[in-house]
Amino acid sequence: MTSALRRVSAVVTCGLAAMLLGACSQRTHGDPAPTTTAATSTTSGAPKVSNPKNLKAHDACQLLTLSQLQALGAPATGKERQSTWGEKSCVWGNDEVNIGFSPDTTHGTGLSAVYANMSGSENFLPMTIAGYPAARTAKQTISCTLWTAPSDTQVFLVDLSVLGAKRANHEDPCALAQKVAEDVLSNLSVGQ
Repeated sequence: MTSALRRVSAVVTCGLAAMLLGACSQRTHGDPAPTTTAATSTTSGAPKVSNPKNLKAHDACQLLTLSQLQALGAPATGKERQSTWGEKSCVWGNDEVNIGFSPDTTHGTGLSAVYANMSGSENFLPMTIAGYPAARTAKQTISCTLWTAPSDTQVFLVDLSVLGAKRANHEDPCALAQKVAEDVLSNLSVGQ
């Protein structure tokens, strides 16, 4: 495993720990203002999804198209991994960007667990991505962790790090992570 992919694995692990344990506290820089998501919410405060999409019907490494990966500056082929919770995940990495994508269709809690465990953290920022509820749970100068709910029972994690020229050019890792989430949502089928 290359050092870049090891860094992505550490970020993905930290993102999972942040969701489940409220761990991996990281300092934020220049946080954007929160975006209102929906009028109704779950008991945890997570917004309900009004137009659910089915994440479970897709292979993790096939959820970004070649043109989407090229636009992100990522390699054309991802490497399949297994998430801590036992689902297939995917990592795309090179000298410019590392993208970790981990779907969770097994717990059945959607964004509720993220809200329950991260609300109140200085890193927690509720937002809407392409009309779907999401939350940023970690942001550093070169990395960002976002959770997005395509349905009330499903969620996916995007952990992204900028490297090389992207880092040198101060590209915003959260803007790129949001682009990944938008791209994934555009590729999902409607329905649970």
